[in-house]
Amino acid sequence: MQYGRYEIVKELGKGAMGVVYQAHDPQLDRLIALKVLRQDRVTSEDFVMRFLKEARALGWLSHPNIVTVYDVGQDHETIYIAMEYLEGSALNELIKENNLNLKEILHIGIQVAQALDYAHNRGIVHRDIKPSNIIVTKDAQVKITDFGIAHIEDPAAHQQTQAGEILGTPIYMSPEQVMGQSVDGRSDLYSLGVILYELVTGKRPFAGENLTAIFRAVTTDRAIEPAEVDQSIPLPLSGLIMQALNKSPDERFQSGTQMAECFRRFVVEQEDPTMPREAEKRKSSHLVRNVFMAAIVVAIAFGVYLFTASNSVVTASLQVESIPEGAQVFIDSSFKGKTPLELDLPLGKHEVRLSLPNYYEWEAQLQLDKEGQQPLFVRLISAETTLEE
Repeated sequence: MQYGRYEIVKELGKGAMGVVYQAHDPQLDRLIALKVLRQDRVTSEDFVMRFLKEARALGWLSHPNIVTVYDVGQDHETIYIAMEYLEGSALNELIKENNLNLKEILHIGIQVAQALDYAHNRGIVHRDIKPSNIIVTKDAQVKITDFGIAHIEDPAAHQQTQAGEILGTPIYMSPEQVMGQSVDGRSDLYSLGVILYELVTGKRPFAGENLTAIFRAVTTDRAIEPAEVDQSIPLPLSGLIMQALNKSPDERFQSGTQMAECFRRFVVEQEDPTMPREAEKRKSSHLVRNVFMAAIVVAIAFGVYLFTASNSVVTASLQVESIPEGAQVFIDSSFKGKTPLELDLPLGKHEVRLSLPNYYEWEAQLQLDKEGQQPLFVRLISAETTLEE
């Protein structure tokens, strides 16, 4: 069987959008990977646009750690992408084998961060960085694949990107992506942080029995530090991974280059015998942590004193909006009305839940810490939507 000039050798795998084959290019006498849009997806304009977007995004990129696209064509009433054939293993397979050492893990992380920096500087945010989209070749070179739901900074692509707002793999999504907010390159770096956490600890930072639980964990829970999961993990490395997982994009690494340099510096320090011993680092880090915790306790006590000394209740105006509108709003388990909704709440922590028939419930803990208007925008996810695993 052929697609265009490419002769199919064997099937390599299937995905939500297409089938990937090993194929032979007789014109250049080389093996390639041929990604063909599934016949049942050709009738969907959204899937066709996503498929073509992947080819477009990869066509803009030329980097040793990003798979190369050679050609795009049509045959057998479908679309295909001819790309670089990679001999290696997907990172999710290597995670299952659990035979990567720390140096190999960091080498992978540094390569991914550098490749993401290259893509981000060209206006492309991947939005689905996960182990199955990272191939590690036999010579330990990383290749990022599957840019099907990438965001491309192009006004003409606006309508195409809307469908991608709810796509991705939940456990690797950044908090802003889960909440349907706009994302930039720091969202991809968060996803890389999740992968590094999983590689060094053998566990994922967040979990849940269903989508609602996973989304709540990603948006509100703080991951257990890697060094607490496994005491053999160096504290500096644990801190770098936690920085990547910060809920606030402004507190994460601000670029792939910055992230790669920080992890590269850690590797150098580990290999340099003149650096302080790990035990001394741990002792110093614990001392700083204890002083910091003591300061927090004092600050909290002082805050409680000021609060109880006040004769009036200070409130904030919470403005709740949702897409679609009309969602029921529950604050601390009490029904307050339907979106759009504005209500006054005492400062402090509140449980917020939005519910709408045929949509997944959205729940989160909200911290109101200042007076004035506090906006809350929630994009509800249809229960009929299937997220990629």
